[in-house]
Amino acid sequence: MRRVEATGRAGARRALTRGAAALAAGVLLAAVAAGCGSGAAAPKEGVGTFMTRILREEIQGQWARQWSELHPGHQRLITRAQYVACSREMQTDIATGGEVFHVLDVQNDPIHIQGVPQRTSKLVTITFRQRGKTSGGLTYRLHAVAVGGRWTWILGGRFLTAVAHGRCLDGSPLLANA
Repeated sequence: MRRVEATGRAGARRALTRGAAALAAGVLLAAVAAGCGSGAAAPKEGVGTFMTRILREEIQGQWARQWSELHPGHQRLITRAQYVACSREMQTDIATGGEVFHVLDVQNDPIHIQGVPQRTSKLVTITFRQRGKTSGGLTYRLHAVAVGGRWTWILGGRFLTAVAHGRCLDGSPLLANA
């Protein structure tokens, strides 16, 4: 941005207005340029809402539904049947129906994850606890990546390592040809 010299109160106001207009034009240009070539609209659903749903599906044992919203690159690494079998083995279906979820934080987070070509994600920190309890909750940090105008979630590094070795996260073998 070029520097604008101003004298007096009126000159300072004009310089500030011109500077703000130039800054706004630059931000708009950057936003348009960032969207060019991506071919994908921004997801309409809030990322906190999306990740809360993914976590809820996990603890309610809705693993097939959860897998359908997994990043496509990770769907190529583990089939729906394998993911469901692994989740069943880990017994993550702990919901009682009285859970209260709270999104604590959402941050942009750079990533370099196997099977995921995107290099930026949203890191969402969520807690959940039983209704009426003030302690004993669990906190999760989960990554969401926008793909084709919708949010997807990605597997964690330990899970990816286990899958690469033909195992579930708990060490049990992946289903063969599933």
